Amino acid sequence: MSEITEDRPAVDEEQLYHEAALGSLWWGSRISIALTITAFGGLIFAYFYLRSLNSNGLWDPHHQTASVLLGSLILASVAGSAIIQTVGSMRLRRGSTIDWLVAGSVSLGLGVLAAGFQIWELTRLNFYPGASGYGGVFVAFAPVYSFIILGHMYWLETLLVRLVRNRAVLDGDGGVGISRQPKAENFRANVEGLTYAWNALAVMSVVFFILFYVL
Repeated sequence: MSEITEDRPAVDEEQLYHEAALGSLWWGSRISIALTITAFGGLIFAYFYLRSLNSNGLWDPHHQTASVLLGSLILASVAGSAIIQTVGSMRLRRGSTIDWLVAGSVSLGLGVLAAGFQIWELTRLNFYPGASGYGGVFVAFAPVYSFIILGHMYWLETLLVRLVRNRAVLDGDGGVGISRQPKAENFRANVEGLTYAWNALAVMSVVFFILFYVL
């Protein structure tokens, strides 16, 4: 009886750490969304401030904008990646591990492709950074946007590697999608956090596409 009593605090402490880890993943993913919005906040302010001020008509005097074709490809890649990741996450919750592996891999490829297109676009601009207010804001936006996309893709890549590494262990318990092991619950919470953060960035991508390529 004493042995059971002595073991109980260790079990409770382990459960406490597990719940704390799940809570940290939940808050961490939401904070990452807030940090992303903050990173873009200054750029959005500069965009609307300079556009409304338009001193001496220098916001966009020659009506030169970044390539709409490349902008569309970037948006399509990010949106497609977010949709595929969301569907894969839903399939994972239903116990289909292989579906999420495929969806995650495709989503990763599309995200890296989007960042590559954004970086390539900087080499093909038909205006100089200081030629207009629009040019200055866009050249400030593009590297930040690429960096944030790659940050999310690094997050996704680590999840893919973790699943491949632990899949054999968790398959015996029904798979990572339905297993009640702390490792599986932690993984699912991580995937859910990434999905929310990546979808939020996809929504922001639509907003920036309208600002830089449509208006």
